[in-house]
Parts: sequence; C-alpha cells; structure tokens
Amino acid sequence: MTPALVSIIAFGGMFGGALAAMFIAKRLSAHHVSSSTQDTVKLGVGMVAAMTSLILGLMTASVKGNFDTTDRDVHTYALNVLSLEADLRHAGKDACPAQDLLADYTRAILAENWKDAPNLPKRRVETSSSDLLLDLDTFVRTWAPTTTVQQEVRSVALTDLRAILTTRWTVSEEAAASVPTIFVVVLIVWLALIFISFGLFAPPNGVVVACFLLCALSIGGALFLILEMSGPFDGFISISPQPLVRAIEFIEAHDCR
Repeated sequence: MTPALVSIIAFGGMFGGALAAMFIAKRLSAHHVSSSTQDTVKLGVGMVAAMTSLILGLMTASVKGNFDTTDRDVHTYALNVLSLEADLRHAGKDACPAQDLLADYTRAILAENWKDAPNLPKRRVETSSSDLLLDLDTFVRTWAPTTTVQQEVRSVALTDLRAILTTRWTVSEEAAASVPTIFVVVLIVWLALIFISFGLFAPPNGVVVACFLLCALSIGGALFLILEMSGPFDGFISISPQPLVRAIEFIEAHDCR
C-alpha cells in the first residue's frame, strides 16, 4: 500500500473510532461510564499509548537513519564515478570508449532509481545499468595498455570499478528497505484503540469533534511522512540525484575524441 493510503486508513481508524465511541457511549448504562471505569480504561490505554510512542519513535529513527545513510552513499557513488573518470582521462583517446560507457552507466542509474524525477539527463541507450557496468569492466580488463601511464590507469581503474560496484549494491539494498508491514498494522490498531477510549468518555460537542479531527490529521500526517521517507528515491521526500547529475556533466564536459 502507498503511504497516502496507509495514512488515510490510520486517519479513518482514529477519527472514525472516536466518533463511533461517542455514539455508542450515549447508549451505555451509567456503570459503564462511571469514574472507576474511566480510571481503569485510562490506565490500560496509557500503557498502549506508551507502546505506540515507542513504536513511532523506533520507526522514525530507523527510517531517518536509513534515509541519511542512503543520501551519504549516493554522494560516495558520485565520487567513485568521478574518480574513475579522472583516472581514465590520463589514458588519452584509448580510454574514450570507457568514458562513454561510464556516462551511459550513470545516466542509466539515474533513470532506474529516480523514475519520477524531472529534468534528468536522458538515456542515450536502453541497456540496463548492470549490463553497462559489465561492459565497462570487460573493456578495462581486456584493455592492453601501451604506455606506463596507461598501465597505471588500468590498475587504478579496476580499483575504482570495484568501489562503484560495492556502492551500487549498497545503495540498491538501502533503497529496498522499508517499514515492516506488521509494524504499521499494529500501530494503526493501537492508535484506533486510543481514540476509541477518548471518544467513550468525551462530551459530544463540536469542540471535541474538531479536536479529534485535528489530532487524527496530525498523527496521520506524521505517519505519512515516516512512510514517505522509507522510500528514499521516490515520493515527496526523496534523495536528490544532483550528485550523479553533476558527475555526468563533468564527464561530458571533456571531449576525449
């Protein structure tokens, strides 16, 4: 489910639960809404509220940590690409095919990870990024340098390729990370239970209903932001592709032909 749908469900569970509880409370006998009953319910719901706060805190910390780590790894990714490009420039025209493959690979990475981002450099070939990286690796490994400088470039380029490959899979794994579904389900149930307990003993007037509405909207919005951040490459909150865009601009600013 999308973050928007989950937040709507959470909002409906909280606000709808509170209204339903207010409606049901009118039909309960007096001993069901007595002060001793209220104290008991408040005690139990207080424990649920504490656990809900803990779960929300864990979700926020986990998602924010993953988001920041992925953002840092994207910058490292771009740095590795630039490092390989800088090394290839020292090899002269013999390395032009490798530089073209590197540019195409970077364009493919942008297209595959930031599918909805506007104004990104267009792909020049439809080959997947994994195939382009394999072609680049094959070119460097089968390249026969003719000078001492080219031999040094080939050696360093192989190291740079290994760094790019490592960062590639690290970013891919981080992009696939998400909030466990069971966490979200349990959280929504607990939030609905809390609001139901509020509605049972709340006076049925416009101020109370408006308060429930605003509180449910606030918590639903917070849940939406948490889930949006769990997908670092899409949605309203996403990691900027600009480090890799600038890497492409740097590569293509140098005409090796």
